[in-house]
Amino acid sequence: MIDKKKELARLLLKDKILKYGEFTLKSGEKSWFYVDLRLISSFPKTFEFVIGCYIDLVKKIENVEAFAGVAVAGIPFSSVMGYLLNLPSIIVRPQPKEHGLKKLVEGNIPVSSKVVLVDDLITTGSSKIPGILALRDKNFKVEDMVVLVDRSQSNLEELIDLNINLHAFISIEELFKLCLELDKSYISEEEKELIRTNLN
Repeated sequence: MIDKKKELARLLLKDKILKYGEFTLKSGEKSWFYVDLRLISSFPKTFEFVIGCYIDLVKKIENVEAFAGVAVAGIPFSSVMGYLLNLPSIIVRPQPKEHGLKKLVEGNIPVSSKVVLVDDLITTGSSKIPGILALRDKNFKVEDMVVLVDRSQSNLEELIDLNINLHAFISIEELFKLCLELDKSYISEEEKELIRTNLN
């Protein structure tokens, strides 16, 4: 598994999906790194590899009957996994559309299906709560969530309160440490020093 995680680090750096520098997050906070996982589907080989990472996680969950991709970042992963594993996939939004049928949940699967929530990464989990509640309100069984990157640093009280089991392929700390093992064709010495400074 460690080799697969190291390959993920290599791919994320190669395709400039993981970036080091100074960034302003949606919350307004400053960050010394940025993980733009929405870019993954722009790189077919990387996308194929990442789907394999998600499937590794799903294989550890019993009796999966459907996937729910969190709009918008989780949808490419949930859709392709559903296709490959011959399982239905639906979409769950953080808030209803303002037009049309104004749904939070898009799709058609049997009531009481065991649904695995799929997203790209997680920070606190608070943005996932409306989707989880909407799925449960439709009598779907939602106990598990899969993400590629966990950058929460164990700050997931809201998910824990809802009895959601988080399955992440890699934590942000693991990702940083693996980046330090890669050569300068992927990451500069200045970027490595930035990691070392912020990991201490």
